[in-house]
Amino acid sequence: IGSGGTTHDNDASKSVVVLAESDPAERESLEMFASPDALEGEQNLIGFDDDDDHNFDDDGDAPDQRNDGGNDAFRTGTARPAGWSDYQSAWLDALGDNMDPDNEDHGELAFALNKKKSVGGDATATVGGDDILMDDEDLEVNHPGGKRALLAQRKKDREDDLEFPDEVAVEEEGSARDRYARYRSLKSFRKSHWDPKENLPETYGAAYHFASFKATQKDVMVDMNDMKEFVMKRALAAGGVSGGKGKDGDVEMDDEESLDEEDEAMIRACVPCGAYVTITLEGVSPSTYARLSPDSIVSAVALLPHENKVSVLHMGLSQTSKCDRDNEVPTKSKDVLTFRCGWRTWKSRPIFSQNNINSDKHKFERFMPTDGAFFATTVFGPVTYSPCPVLMFRESENHEGDGKKRELLAHGSVIGADADRIVLKRIILTGYPTRVHKRHATVKYMFYNPEDVKWFQPAGLTTKHGLQGNIVESVGDHGVMKCLFNAPIKQHDTVCLPLYKRVYPKFAPVDEEQDGDANSFTKHFIVL
Repeated sequence: IGSGGTTHDNDASKSVVVLAESDPAERESLEMFASPDALEGEQNLIGFDDDDDHNFDDDGDAPDQRNDGGNDAFRTGTARPAGWSDYQSAWLDALGDNMDPDNEDHGELAFALNKKKSVGGDATATVGGDDILMDDEDLEVNHPGGKRALLAQRKKDREDDLEFPDEVAVEEEGSARDRYARYRSLKSFRKSHWDPKENLPETYGAAYHFASFKATQKDVMVDMNDMKEFVMKRALAAGGVSGGKGKDGDVEMDDEESLDEEDEAMIRACVPCGAYVTITLEGVSPSTYARLSPDSIVSAVALLPHENKVSVLHMGLSQTSKCDRDNEVPTKSKDVLTFRCGWRTWKSRPIFSQNNINSDKHKFERFMPTDGAFFATTVFGPVTYSPCPVLMFRESENHEGDGKKRELLAHGSVIGADADRIVLKRIILTGYPTRVHKRHATVKYMFYNPEDVKWFQPAGLTTKHGLQGNIVESVGDHGVMKCLFNAPIKQHDTVCLPLYKRVYPKFAPVDEEQDGDANSFTKHFIVL
């Protein structure tokens, strides 16, 4: 940082005085993302990644349907009998070459039988008998019919979620133990233990984790206040005031008061307030410089320690009368939204949840609560110390066709940065008692095969009238089961089986071209 001198009419030369210079040895790393050791600590289970096409994502939805011929595209295989899979065709060498040429293919039939059926163009996909809503970024702009189908499906899902919260139905031909393999039962939502480090996604390995964010923030604020006090005392001492009290009654710094080397170095690096300076930056890429408009105003803001690092932020938001209340388009978790936190702006795909004070687990909300309800938002973003105001926007197409408009959805403040905050998504499997005798009941329509009944037998049951129970045994071959409850059950009661799994936020897609790297999000997370 250098100060600009005066320029005379007849002399174009300028005097430059270097006020402060960055020391590479003392400079804080500018790397936004962590680089964890893949061979150290607990490893994630294989097959449970967010991008695994054989699993459902954290929202319980089907994996993204790509139109670019990615993992869902057919790949020609070796010749095999019609209908054989790749695994079966691997044994062809042991069967010999005596195959009927008229009854063979290259995997086309197996691919067609296993391919997921699509409903309504690119808007929805049918998996397990349920219409799964896809994300907005998966739709083509030139498909208005698909967008209308998406909006209609989202409204229907919102109405169903309000009328029957978290309730799902098991398909008769499907297997509940496979469809909900990632879910588990909890005896008590508030008291049951859930390991916060268990089976974390790869994106959490790139985010910084704090052992105690409150303690870190307290230490940072104490250091900044001490530095401010030292600088003020040094400025007053340089102005000819030593000892005694200042205008505000603060005791001034004596000449005998000494500082350690670190404080002295930080004080020497400070620039007096009101000084006209020229700032020189290094390492600015041409693409970053190209984003700056020559007519725009550039602001330089000092960052506190750790504020240039990416972590998992939590925000307390609400939708008030000052927000744009467009109830015609419900806002779903993991939609691409824009966040204005203090002076920084970025895009991300957050998840909404309740903010339970007396519990370390928080219930996931499929849609953003409206009408002034308070809720928590979990999002990937740069570390920001609380309290800091937050504005959440949604970009939508303008009806006049002149670009996109930005709608204010909610506002609030930052709660903190904690990657160990657990957000659990709940689903409820429901069944109906057909035969009732005191505390015993025969329940149907929850499962449709005995294997599912045996799989979920250790899980506890509840009813909508407040009873507690458990599965005793399976009856027959159609998923009927005998259940025992802690009190006599009514014939018109509904038996519920609550299951939970942990969900995580996601990074927003970027408009720039991906370089094919699996960790490309570490290079394209843009903070404005």
